[in-house]
Amino acid sequence: MTFSALHTRSRAGLRSRRGFSLIETMVVLVIAGIVMSMSLPKFASMRDRMSVRSAKQQLTSYLATARAAAIRQSQSGHFHANGNSIWSSVNQPDGTVANVSKSVSLMTARGVAVTLSGSAPSQDSIVFDSRGIGATAAHKYMLTRNGVKDSVCVSRLGLIARTCGQ
Repeated sequence: MTFSALHTRSRAGLRSRRGFSLIETMVVLVIAGIVMSMSLPKFASMRDRMSVRSAKQQLTSYLATARAAAIRQSQSGHFHANGNSIWSSVNQPDGTVANVSKSVSLMTARGVAVTLSGSAPSQDSIVFDSRGIGATAAHKYMLTRNGVKDSVCVSRLGLIARTCGQ
């Protein structure tokens, strides 16, 4: 077989191959768009649940940090909630207060609102004595984001419950 015959045959094969037409491509894109529009609300609700779960873990972590610092240093420890911001601190023997966790706004960090028994906490504090026992009344913190709700309860003894009894 000569070179020109081989060259002609390969060019004919290229012309006979068919690609995707513009119509076929548009149909695929429309179907992909419909599937995406059906799945996006599910992703949004999953994001809200994950944000509330993450905020709940951080709030319980700050509560446990305040309680552990009180026990470890044999001083009173405090968990603070002001609006949507939370932080933990412990009293020092010289009378000063040292923060054991930095202040974080759960609304800014995760888009989660914090309420204390239905109203926004303004300067709320839970005090743990040197034995880790709470010295204040029971607290119920509600965490909400776009209709997704969860709660963290702290008993009068300072015990942290991840779920609140109804």
